Amino acid sequence: MPCFGCTGWLSKPPLLQQRQAPQVRGANMTAVTTTSPSFQMPLEWHPATALRLRRMAEAQDCLSQRATITGYSTPSTADVGGASLRLQILEPKPPLAGQGSLALAVRRVEGEPWLPAIGGVPGHHKDRNGDARHGLMEIMVIARPTVRGKVTFLPKDVLQQWAPVGLEVEVCGLSRLGDFHIDDGSGPWLRDRILITASETEDLAMTAEAVDGGIEQLLSGTGLRPDARVEPPPSDEWDLARTGTLHRDVGASKL
Repeated sequence: MPCFGCTGWLSKPPLLQQRQAPQVRGANMTAVTTTSPSFQMPLEWHPATALRLRRMAEAQDCLSQRATITGYSTPSTADVGGASLRLQILEPKPPLAGQGSLALAVRRVEGEPWLPAIGGVPGHHKDRNGDARHGLMEIMVIARPTVRGKVTFLPKDVLQQWAPVGLEVEVCGLSRLGDFHIDDGSGPWLRDRILITASETEDLAMTAEAVDGGIEQLLSGTGLRPDARVEPPPSDEWDLARTGTLHRDVGASKL
């Protein structure tokens, strides 16, 4: 599920995105509403899975790497009903170097609890303009409550508040999960790769020590707080197709 929407990556962040990272203050809490995963993107974990992945990041003395937020969901990721952070690492080291799908953990500053994520690294593959994408990656943070008491990925509006463009974050690569073909980074294949990577990450979590706790424990101290209000998930491929707003179906003038 690598480089979820590879064709949407920029080879270099705009100047606006290279500004100094804003200071993170613990008092700034971002509300995370509850949702029900869409039919097209049924990504949902038990909170214990997310907490096991956090334990892995803590227990394996993770060699975290600094990454800068350069943007959010690529058009291809948005088209399949996903939401993501786009990041740049200046000198990536394994498993964040190379290319492929990854199990990850992310946090804004040292001392904050890790949040689990799945991601993709395009590596040597070039974007639609032929520009290199070395050091770029796209991740989905799994920390949004669902109506069934589980967790799914954070929506774009929450990601924008929690990790604004320009912010430096810490990323911990837990495991490299697989390769991918850059030509298949959109549509049904992309959706399937996201779900497969999420499933493989669940399997990885089962190798970690069991952790008791729920959504409150997962979000505590991260700058996020659960909100019991129920809101719909991001529009998926069917929704966008019905309204004629799929990125691959509209001209550049409409984007």
